[in-house]
Amino acid sequence: MSQLTKLPADIFETKRGLNLILTHDNARPQLTDLIASLILCGTLFIVSASEWLPSHTLSRTIRRQSIHVKDITGQLHLARASTCYRLQDILSNIPVGREPILVLDFLHTFYDPDVLLRTRFLQLRQCCQHLKRFALSRAVIVLTREMPTEDYQKFSPILHAVADRTVYLEPEHKQDAQPSLF
Repeated sequence: MSQLTKLPADIFETKRGLNLILTHDNARPQLTDLIASLILCGTLFIVSASEWLPSHTLSRTIRRQSIHVKDITGQLHLARASTCYRLQDILSNIPVGREPILVLDFLHTFYDPDVLLRTRFLQLRQCCQHLKRFALSRAVIVLTREMPTEDYQKFSPILHAVADRTVYLEPEHKQDAQPSLF
């Protein structure tokens, strides 16, 4: 798998399948662009397993392409999962359909040391089963951060095993506003 600075254009054309996007950082500007691109095509389900969701930035990104910001953002269905139990509950209650599903920071809730390790594994497997079921009829995009932690090393192989495709998203390197003199 090659290292990419941007997502491949065909990730938006995927009608079904589970696409895993791995990144080393939060990649928030790229994620906001991804969400805007997906929602401009129609209804989108977003499940965030962390605190972050784009709001004002997303509206500005959509406004650059359409004046119908309210109508477009009305097609967005959001849910936040603060625990692995809540993530599994949210995924089990997404209605059958063909609309894409985007899951942000998927593995985040499984790092909770207050939940028994075997319970976290069970919840992760159940969540992955839901994702695979969805991927039979719609595009599922799962984003997670690669981390040099023991928990990541335990949980990531389960997620990799269910993915149909894995893409690495590297941070965009912005050029300095002023070139150096030397």
